[in-house]
Amino acid sequence: MYTPTPTEHEAQLADSRLSPLHLRIRPSGRTDRERLDQCFRTLSPESSRLRFFATKRALSDKELDFFSGADGGEHIALAAIRLDDQGQELEALGFVRCVRLAPGGPCAEFSITVLDAQQGQGLGTALAEALMQAAQVAGIRQLCFEVLADNMAMRKLARRMGGTPRRMEDGTLEFDCALTPAPAPTPPPEAVAAAPTPASTPPPCNPGWVLPWFADPHDLVEAWFHGIDQTLGLAQRAQTGLLRWWGIPIPVEYTP
Repeated sequence: MYTPTPTEHEAQLADSRLSPLHLRIRPSGRTDRERLDQCFRTLSPESSRLRFFATKRALSDKELDFFSGADGGEHIALAAIRLDDQGQELEALGFVRCVRLAPGGPCAEFSITVLDAQQGQGLGTALAEALMQAAQVAGIRQLCFEVLADNMAMRKLARRMGGTPRRMEDGTLEFDCALTPAPAPTPPPEAVAAAPTPASTPPPCNPGWVLPWFADPHDLVEAWFHGIDQTLGLAQRAQTGLLRWWGIPIPVEYTP
């Protein structure tokens, strides 16, 4: 079960046709069921055709249940909600979502809807960028979607998302957009400084650790110039040093 939640943020469409438009982009769920219904009922027949590949005037109860049932992991959905002067939420201006093609899989199907009055003002791009960030956090590595060949606005958005087009047999275009993994959080400096050194990897320059015989040139050469007793003694000391080097308890019989 995935529970990534994209950060809620507010934005402003400065080039709104009427006046600067204040909105909030946030995760969408069950409480947006009525907003979803109203949003799709407000779409023009042309926008509905481009979105569903056929004119669709309203969503069925089953579709509303599905679209409002995002869990933040297998199904991620965001909504753009218009705000009044006091910051209270009003109607939905658009929705964006992605649904994994297989549970826990790296690929998800992408879709987006923006009201006709807000199209061409950057809202679709803002929603797509927010959705891509949320998908990265959830571990999704690729977004895919089909577009009608005459849907120039969606084709433009797909290119901004880094999508690679592929023409299908039915004349539609399929886009694949690769997502880079979300960067791992950087630990604070104090946490790095306080991290203990593993006991199994002692610092090799620690004078308390004796080098093995084959790493000590003096012992290696000296063994050839002494009698058998001293040579055996050097070998025994080298063995003891090797045990110390690896942190292995030294038996009493091996102690020089």
